[in-house]
Amino acid sequence: MNRGFFIGIFLLVGCAGMNVLAQTDTIADQKIEEIVITAKVPVVTIKADKMTYHIESAVARGQGSLYEVLEMLPGVMISNDGKIYLNGQSGINVLMDGKQTYLSGQELVTLLKSTPAAAAEKIDLITHPSSRYDASGNAGLIDIRTKKMRLRGMNLTANGSFRQGKYGVGNGSLSINRREGLFNFYLTYSYSQGTDCNELQIDRLFTGLREPDKVELSVRQDSYRKYPYTSHYYRAGIDFFASARTVVGVYTNGNLHQSRMPGDMFTYFSAPSYASPDSMLHTSNVEDRKKKNFTAGVNLTHQLDTAGKVVDASFDYLHFGYTDNLDLHSSSQNRPGRVDSVKGDVPGAINLYTGQVNLTLPFAGKWELEAGAKFSFISIDNEASYADNKGNGWVPNEALSQHFVYDENINAGYVQCGATFKPFYIRAGLRVENTRIDGRLTGGEAQIDSSFTSRYTNLFPSLLLEYAFRQNKLSLFYGRRIVRPNYGDLNPFVYIFDDYTFEQGNTALKPMKSDRLELTFIYKNLFRAGFLYSRTHDVIVKSFFEKDNRQVYVTPMNLSTGTSLGPRIYTGNLPLASFWTVNANVACVYNHYRWTDTAGERVNKRATLIGSLTNQLDFGKGWSMELSGSYNGKMAAGQATLSPIWQVDGGIRKKVLKNNGTIRLFARDIFHSYREKMMLTVPGQQAFTNERQDNTQVGISFTYRFSKGYEVKESRRKSSVDESKRINL
Repeated sequence: MNRGFFIGIFLLVGCAGMNVLAQTDTIADQKIEEIVITAKVPVVTIKADKMTYHIESAVARGQGSLYEVLEMLPGVMISNDGKIYLNGQSGINVLMDGKQTYLSGQELVTLLKSTPAAAAEKIDLITHPSSRYDASGNAGLIDIRTKKMRLRGMNLTANGSFRQGKYGVGNGSLSINRREGLFNFYLTYSYSQGTDCNELQIDRLFTGLREPDKVELSVRQDSYRKYPYTSHYYRAGIDFFASARTVVGVYTNGNLHQSRMPGDMFTYFSAPSYASPDSMLHTSNVEDRKKKNFTAGVNLTHQLDTAGKVVDASFDYLHFGYTDNLDLHSSSQNRPGRVDSVKGDVPGAINLYTGQVNLTLPFAGKWELEAGAKFSFISIDNEASYADNKGNGWVPNEALSQHFVYDENINAGYVQCGATFKPFYIRAGLRVENTRIDGRLTGGEAQIDSSFTSRYTNLFPSLLLEYAFRQNKLSLFYGRRIVRPNYGDLNPFVYIFDDYTFEQGNTALKPMKSDRLELTFIYKNLFRAGFLYSRTHDVIVKSFFEKDNRQVYVTPMNLSTGTSLGPRIYTGNLPLASFWTVNANVACVYNHYRWTDTAGERVNKRATLIGSLTNQLDFGKGWSMELSGSYNGKMAAGQATLSPIWQVDGGIRKKVLKNNGTIRLFARDIFHSYREKMMLTVPGQQAFTNERQDNTQVGISFTYRFSKGYEVKESRRKSSVDESKRINL
């Protein structure tokens, strides 16, 4: 790693902040030289339908990248494969500024890790989404809101951070916003460079189907990967204020991520009659990955009158491309001097076009009607070319070399009505979505049907009832949601980990559909207690199948049903002393999964305790400190059972340069406790995994903000991009 890069980032931050020239404006002949913000923004804001976390108000949990911020939120857990859980439930939809990120799994992790936390202002955890949102997202929505400058003239924010674990990671970002006349221009660029690592241990016990307690073979796999990476991220746009009621905006953002992932896996085979391994397989694997995504769009917002009637429309385009080059070499004690090799070239591209229009019509003083329509077209084209070398030169592997083409069209419309009859508020909506899918696989030997077609239409009602009394609220929410398979899970290509472990998509996957009911009580926006019930059909989980010669295929499958229920309690900004505030989250969720396999009907059920506690101490004179901890208990997750996970984080913050600058020292996973463990039982096999990444880190960051001018109202800009979460290739 080039340490000079990190030094340069910090110098850039300091110098840029000190030398930017700003333009001041006049209002009523009064020149504004400086704006001083004295109001303290709370870390957490609690509402009936969502909870908002203000990143800048946090001391330790607002540093590093957006990935670090997200995984530290109360009730949020991100597994190493990129699956996001909220209070023990998966199926979370992640948005940025109300727009889908187009990504899920490792692709979403890549974007979040390359985007600095300094670029975000707040994060909304939306538990009661209205019909205006897409119906996707089983357990709710996470909306990351980037910073919006509201001052005329030149506004600048620069940030640099470095954190050290086993290896180092650095981020640098610069955001510029200029509002002048009828135009508002904004630009953000960030660069991330670092090295990550992954330690994985897998123990497999192969048993007889007729004698499940008798172990016929045990296999242990030890893997270690160290991978350096670089990532670029940008966001730019222009807003044109055509009139007092009309705003037109264009924007673009993108990401380029490159990594090289060398790794070694040692596989040890043992029969019950041997006290020690009787054979060993060494697999060396090198992957070169390059991923890029480009998004562009245009949006229009027009106020029809001064009473709040608004129409907005948008159109967006996304291109996501990637290349994955694989070199795998394996040798065995049973074959001395022989090395088997496999190489693969897996390029792919996704193109998505989407547009929508929304209309908001308040009337009669108490009513508000909303309606809208949306379309999206998705096209996927992926190729995989493999070749084998068993000592006789490279020979194309026709069985694994394939070409996958997928086309999807989703058309949707909704209508929603809200009314206030004090002390009651009611919001009812209905969304309809029609989905058309065509896919085909050519070349090779498809493990699942090589072509498929699907047509379905679904209705998604939602209802929110609120009763306000004094400073409290009691609400009841019902909503029907859907989680469509991400595109990576539909891709039937075979991905090779080693000679005995493969991963493959499933073109026969069905979407998950769930019904959610939640009763919530809010006390003075400081305390929230609720009870949730959720019933999901066709739950999508990673399943494990044994094929010939003990080869294990990891394939997404649909389980029959999944049920989740339990209480959730939050406290926000609870003052224990004049200098001490506490945020706490406690939830107990009971997950119950049911499915059928070759052994008959199977059940995995468990109650899980989830909790977090954040202490924030304000010592005055710009000094503050934060200490937080989180715990996720043993949890049922489809066919698997996840072991408990906990970690403790902390940090110190000092405001400098007349409060325009902020220095933070922070530490993550202080006790080196965060380790993912999983147990899986399927017919003929038990598996235990133990995985750790480079989570224990200490870091430093510096942020400088420069702005002069007067505040203007933020325009309402919406985008129609809503399929981003499903890209996971």
